[in-house]
Amino acid sequence: MIKPDLIIRTHRRSLSITITKNAEIIVRAPKKLSMDKIISYINEKEKWITTKQKEIQERLNINKNIINYNQLLFLGKKYNIEYVNGLKKIELSSDQLMIPSKYNNEYRIKHIRDWYISNAKIILKDRLEYLANIMQIDYSGLTINNSKNRWGSCDINRNIKLNFRLIMLPHRVIDYVIVHELSHILEFNHSKEFYKIVSMIIPSYKLQQKQLKTYDYILSLFR
Repeated sequence: MIKPDLIIRTHRRSLSITITKNAEIIVRAPKKLSMDKIISYINEKEKWITTKQKEIQERLNINKNIINYNQLLFLGKKYNIEYVNGLKKIELSSDQLMIPSKYNNEYRIKHIRDWYISNAKIILKDRLEYLANIMQIDYSGLTINNSKNRWGSCDINRNIKLNFRLIMLPHRVIDYVIVHELSHILEFNHSKEFYKIVSMIIPSYKLQQKQLKTYDYILSLFR
């Protein structure tokens, strides 16, 4: 029998199951619903749950070097880490991220995160400006943030927020997220009209949506 990692009871009317990026099972249930009915519902979804958990666990295993900071992702490519004596700042070569040996300490993660953020501010801003120009959309401002669960967002005042971890993803996936947020300026929803706007710029957006989900584990890195 499958046991949930967490049961959240609220004033909702229906049951739902979420499998987190760490393969944990979260059940959301009505406050007064009996445990028997909750367990019965979980058992009904057992095949879907185990399949989903297996997919996530395989993904985590494949990317364990990234998760353990033994390798790093930059624009969709994996780089080995090399600590270099006398190097003054982090530098990227064709297949390595070269890090000053003095950073090989408890502050290593912070220095690498700062390097990512610095690059994100340049690259993501350039892509946002480029794509906004193509779409002929005016946005109010850009913030590079450290969100725990979102790749990007757009508010009613046309302010765009992008997660600095986007810089780890392939170019096409980055563009999808940016186009997605820019499209909200024209359609502040996820209607058919919204996705028509997205598809005009990225016809294969469903593929990028699917790819983006495979990078969920990255949202937990560099905390």
